Amino acid sequence: MSSRTPRSLRFRQGARLRLRYALYAVLVAVALGTLGFRLLEGWSWSDSLYTTIQTVTTVGYGDVTPQTAAGRAFASIYMFVGVGAVLYILTSTVQSIVQSEMIATFGERRRHREMQKLKDHFIICGAGRVGSA
Repeated sequence: MSSRTPRSLRFRQGARLRLRYALYAVLVAVALGTLGFRLLEGWSWSDSLYTTIQTVTTVGYGDVTPQTAAGRAFASIYMFVGVGAVLYILTSTVQSIVQSEMIATFGERRRHREMQKLKDHFIICGAGRVGSA
């Protein structure tokens, strides 16, 4: 057996790593947004988190809005950063799903072509420890 890692396994590991980084990016964005609203507006932690989640999910109910100029400036910048982080995790997830389907399809096609090339061959089953004896 080859010491090289199979391509599909390397892809899955890379996809998991990308998704993990994307999730971390969203968590950091939510934490920074909550902290920013808390410090700039003086809101409670729950109001700050609530506003952060509203912003990141683009719901924007409008019941809690920044009152200071610094809070509005922070909210404006945070809208781009927070929504960007969420879009990043969504696109990473979709990309991983599509690529895994493509790799599975192309792998199946390659195996089928290889099997079509076989001629005059034998398949030996049970050649393990007992079958060898």
